[in-house]
Amino acid sequence: MFDTIGQFEEHFNKQVFRITFKQRDFQIVLLKTDLTKNLTEFQILLDGLVQKLIKTNGKWHFEHGEDEDLAEDIFRQIALRYRF
Repeated sequence: MFDTIGQFEEHFNKQVFRITFKQRDFQIVLLKTDLTKNLTEFQILLDGLVQKLIKTNGKWHFEHGEDEDLAEDIFRQIALRYRF
């Protein structure tokens, strides 16, 4: 855990996103600063764990391949904030 926080400590003063998915609350911190509309992958800090979101065939999913609906909701929240 310390290694994760040490690698990304400059991101802890960034804007925090919160979403509710299937009656669970999640806290998200972006680990990439230059987001664009044509982005195909980026990393987030999701409840203290670094996760990579990847876009394939127009759908967002996690690198580990599970919870595609959660990944879609996370990107939707980020897209609303950054007006993609």
